[in-house]
Formats: sequence, C-alpha cells, structure tokens
Amino acid sequence: MHGNIEMHGNIEMQDNIEMRPARDCNNRMQLDKDGTMAASGRAPGESEADAGAASRSEATVGRGDRCLLLFILLNILAVNAGFKLIAHFVFHSGVDEMRVRYWDFLHFHQFTDSWTPMLGSVNYFLAHPDLAIYQAKLYDTLIYPLTSILPLLWMKQAGMGDASVLRGLLFASWLAVVAVVAVQVLIAARIAATQNSTGRVGLSWRGGVATAFAAFFFMPITLAFSLGQAQIFLDLFFSLLVLFWIERRERAAGVMMALLAMVKPQFGLLLLWSALRRRWNALAAGVATLAVGGAASLAAFGVRNNLDYLGVLSGLSRKAQSHYANQSIFGLLNRAIFNGENLPYHPYVYPPFVPWIYHVTLATTVVLILLALAYPWRERAGGMADLATIGVVCVIATPMAWEHHYGVLLPIFVWLWFAVYRSGGGRAWTLALAWLLIADFLSPFNLLAAVPVANILQSYMYFGALLLLGLLLRSREGAMEPASDLLPLPEGL
Repeated sequence: MHGNIEMHGNIEMQDNIEMRPARDCNNRMQLDKDGTMAASGRAPGESEADAGAASRSEATVGRGDRCLLLFILLNILAVNAGFKLIAHFVFHSGVDEMRVRYWDFLHFHQFTDSWTPMLGSVNYFLAHPDLAIYQAKLYDTLIYPLTSILPLLWMKQAGMGDASVLRGLLFASWLAVVAVVAVQVLIAARIAATQNSTGRVGLSWRGGVATAFAAFFFMPITLAFSLGQAQIFLDLFFSLLVLFWIERRERAAGVMMALLAMVKPQFGLLLLWSALRRRWNALAAGVATLAVGGAASLAAFGVRNNLDYLGVLSGLSRKAQSHYANQSIFGLLNRAIFNGENLPYHPYVYPPFVPWIYHVTLATTVVLILLALAYPWRERAGGMADLATIGVVCVIATPMAWEHHYGVLLPIFVWLWFAVYRSGGGRAWTLALAWLLIADFLSPFNLLAAVPVANILQSYMYFGALLLLGLLLRSREGAMEPASDLLPLPEGL
C-alpha cells in the first residue's frame, strides 16, 4: 500500500428463452396466487394458452426478482457481520473485512496503489526526459504501458501539482464507481426491456435495487477504489463494453476494447476475438483507437520508452507475487508449496523462481485462451456468452490476477442473471455459488494459510471464475442462452 488521500469537508488527502415454471428460489419456484391470472385479461386475438404462458412467465420473473433482492441483502449481511461473529466465537480471532473499504468510498478516502508508480513515472520523465522511464528507481515499478499514464502527463503539463492530480484521480475514480453501479442497472433494464417486448415483465423495482446493491458491494469494485487502483476505470470500460454489445453497438464496443488494452495488454485478446468472430466494426474501431493512443504515446514519450515495455511484459510472464490476493494459478501453486509470501505483502518481494510452476502457469494460460477462442459456439459465435468467456479468460489466464482485477466480471453476472437465470434458464444456485466466491471477501479462508493442501482454498476467487467460465460455456445448451444472442450484430451502429 502507498500513501493515501483523504477528504475532510471539501477535500482531504435475449431473447426467446424457454420458459418453465419454477418451484423455489433456485428457479424452481411455485407460482404465486397472482400468477394464475384468468384469460379474460388477455389482449385481443391472444389465445387462452398464450395468456396463461405469459402469466406464468411474469410470475416466474417476479418471484425471481424477489429472491434476488433477498439473496443480495442476506449476502451483504452475512459477509459483513456473520464472518466477524464466527471468527470471534469459534476461532477466537479477528478477520479482515470490507467495511473499511465502504467507509473509504463514503468519506472520499483512498490509497494510491496505482497512482504512486504512475505519477512517479510521469514526474521522473519530466525531470529526466532522456532517461528510460521503466528503469526509474521508484517505490513501486510501473507495470502498465505508457498509454496508461498519458492523462497524468497531460494534467502535469497543464500546470497541476501532484496533490491536485491525486485529488482529481480520487474524484474521477469515485465517479467511476457510481458509473459502474449505474451501468449495471442499465444493462439489467436493457435486457428486461427486450424481454418485455416479447411479452415478459420488464425490470421491477426489486430487480433494480438488487442490482445496484450487488454492484456496490461487489468486493473487487469497492476494493479497487479504496486502493486507488486504475482497475476501477477498466471495470467501467468493460461494463460499457457489455452494455454496447447487448445494444448491438459494435463500434462503441470496439473503442472500449482498445481502452482496456491500452492499460492492460492482455485485453488485446478482445480485439483478436473480434477478428476471429468477424466483428469488423468492433475490430476497426478498436484498431483505430489503439493507433491514436499509440501515436500519442510515441509523440509524448518517444520510441525507446515505448519499446522498453516489451521487456517489462517479458519479466511479468516469469514472476508475480505469491500473496493470497493474487488469485491466479501462479499464486495458488506457490502458496501450496509455501514458496514466497502469503499473508504479508511487500511490493518488491517475489517468490524464488520454480520452473515447473512457470511451465504449469504457461500451459494453463495457453489452454484457457485456446478454449475461449476455439470453443465451438457455432451459430452463437460472437454472442454475449462468447464475449463474456474471453473476458473471464483475460482476467484469470495471467500469472498476476489480484482480487480487484475480478471487477470486470460484474457485468457478466448481471447479464447471466437477467438474460438467462431470471427466467428459469438454469440452476440459480450454481450462479449464486460463483457470485459468493467472487463477490465476497472470504477472509476466514486465510486462517488456512499455514495448512498444507487446505490453503488452496485461499484461491476461492480463482475457483469461482472457473465455475463462472463453465456456466458460460454451458450456456449454449438448451434454454440457457437467449435466442436474440443468436442473431448477428448489424454492421452499423
């Protein structure tokens, strides 16, 4: 962790899914009494059978929204109070919790986890324009491409001091959290509106409130803000990407893909995916955006500094921290053999290199990428489940996948619930389990850090992402994928 900024007062330092009645909150719910509407209320020309099916569908969706709201509220209560009580009375110890992160947001307070190396690199360049940026002796090394620090460079060139830049980043990231929450509700509303046009219920107030609460209390989102992480902007970009994709706005989606890649190059897989899926408008917009960003970076920092990033990428492929917050296969394997740090954290401390862990990590990366790109989606290729799959792989296929990196998975959950599971298109408990593993800070698992074999459970987010990946791949079967997702995207906006 780095320095922090505080604010006191003003400023401180889709879809034709098969409909089935359900019998419980796991999408097998029995219809309420108001779900047995008489056919007399049907529209002119609508058959009694059609009216009955619409009533059953409406009751299923309504019950699903009520169950969703109840689940989210109970989840928030259990994670923020239940774990603390269990740790106190059962283990007679305390546990780390997320409440301080929520207070950070409400009180405009954050650390400078990303901002310190990013701003430090800009200041170093301005002071030493002839020296290599990536060789600067800073507290923490810059691991992003230089396109990521262009906004900070422009702020400094505009005459802003370091304190003003940090305040600006604090305020911008605070707004990004608000925007992320709003976009999730908008995604849900867009999906519900499409369903409503086919005779189903739109987004209820319960569904909207549940989505907003779920988004704010999605641990990687609030954690990214509290740490002062550039990741919060990537969460916003990916959320907008999902929104644009379900709205059939390829070019706008392509711009988001490029913005993601200009901060974290692994998201360049999204553009490769666009090419393989022949989504030419998305690809063209993304390549054009990358070209503009690359040209700006070359003009600002020069050719040598930009090419030096290739060496940084090469180094990152061979080393990463073993700290429990690194929710990747690399982190899991190093912790399993007690190689390197687990509970403590120091930014410059890396575990000793273990060849077999490196090769297993590399093989896992290749398998996940090939699975996402070559999976036989057939007529569903290029649909939302296909896009979500490559999105998940962009997070978990790297040797360094910190907890807050999982924030991009939030809109995938929103899409899966409202487009698939809400209407009875799958077993909701499986999606709920993936949510619990990714959305919550399950700190009691850290009590297993010194226990052989059992400490792999510290990688619960990684396992949750694998489960989510399986649900997405399986969504091509039967009624689990909205029929509108089968339609090709239009060539224009």
